[in-house]
Amino acid sequence: MSLSAARLRTIFDELSRQYGVPGAAIAVWAGGELKEAAAGVCNIETKVPVTADTLFQIGSITKLYTTALCLQLVEEGKLDLDKPVRDVIPDFAVADEEVAARVTLRHLLNHTSGIDGDFFKDAGRGEDRIEKYVRLLKDVKQIHPLGQMFSYCNAGFVVAGRMIELATGKTWDKAVRERIAKPLGTPSFSTLPEQAMRHQTAIGHVGQPGALAVTPIAYLAQSNAPAGSMPMARASDVIAFARMMMNDGVAANGTPVLAADSVHQMHLRTVTCPPQMNIDAIGLGSFLWDWNGDGHYEVFGHDGSTIGQAAWLRYHTESETAVALLTNGGNGKGLADEMLAAIFSDAAGIQPPEPPAPAREGMPEVSRFTGTYGKASGTVEVSVKEGGLVALHRAAPDFAALQGTYAVELKPVTETLFVGTMPGYTRPATYHFLEADDQGRALYLHTGARAHRRVE
Repeated sequence: MSLSAARLRTIFDELSRQYGVPGAAIAVWAGGELKEAAAGVCNIETKVPVTADTLFQIGSITKLYTTALCLQLVEEGKLDLDKPVRDVIPDFAVADEEVAARVTLRHLLNHTSGIDGDFFKDAGRGEDRIEKYVRLLKDVKQIHPLGQMFSYCNAGFVVAGRMIELATGKTWDKAVRERIAKPLGTPSFSTLPEQAMRHQTAIGHVGQPGALAVTPIAYLAQSNAPAGSMPMARASDVIAFARMMMNDGVAANGTPVLAADSVHQMHLRTVTCPPQMNIDAIGLGSFLWDWNGDGHYEVFGHDGSTIGQAAWLRYHTESETAVALLTNGGNGKGLADEMLAAIFSDAAGIQPPEPPAPAREGMPEVSRFTGTYGKASGTVEVSVKEGGLVALHRAAPDFAALQGTYAVELKPVTETLFVGTMPGYTRPATYHFLEADDQGRALYLHTGARAHRRVE
């Protein structure tokens, strides 16, 4: 890697300021060596500087850890990817009884269960919190039929966490620390606040760059930890996980963590995402990308987002290049776009493609798209304004801390794909209008990696 450690620190500091990110840490593995940089502060009120040892919430990057735990147990014959969840959790229930009876661990790990996954009810802090959370799912409805498509499902990973508990006889927290964090040699990886207190930690910030405030809620519910609500880590801890994945399941210290076939399963496409989405395909737990456009998936990883914090992991096995970026507010997506492009083009000769741009002349027949689409986290109301489409996002009460109300102007890319940029961000999001109801209107709006079903 020709990008020196000093140059990495300079660029990272400049771009963090440019994108209004209060604090951030980055770790890069390339050319057989680790480089790290830190910028900004852990908390805009205390102004404690971020260092390479600062813990950030890694959010849904945790799903890679939960998947690895599941596959360890598949290797041991204690779990099965394709048998019903009820073989492990006999009283498992969701609103659709047929789904509850048929859904498998594979459906959970590749986000095809169709269960409305943004169900963030707090089931307490006791060691039975994950068990209690899973029981609360009995009234949760379907967004789409079982196995029909990819739609991001946090709840599915909490169910997987409960299956881990039953298969190991340990809480998910203990299992992930003993079976993943310890073998990787990452003792600072923390799943509970009392563990993170041993280290310097970053707090999340909410609001737009230039008007940020420390979040009044430090963590999401502890019962959602297998999906990513709690874990905190250093950027270098996340790189340790990526290095294991790039080395056929063997940690850098020589400890076997996963079988090579389990790593292959995580990297093998199970479902394709809507075209030109910010994720190309889904393996088991993993996001897959074809950056060089050759029809094969060569970049793997995951994103993470909690209250006021966001994280990114990308790794390219062929060049043995990995980047972990952790942030605590502001336009982290803009920072991630620039850092990932600069590092991977330099170290691996590839870089993320540009997001889709408006390309279609004129506006498609808007009556197919207007209406309200919803799920547990809130609704998206699509309406016509001055001849174009506008998407009004409204968060449900339980999600107000994660996402407020905001409007996005949509511009057409194809007959069914639009793009729009959230306030305070630079990278446009994709809005795919999929399938059709009996009136010829779009049945689903797929945005933010989630399918929203038409409700009116």
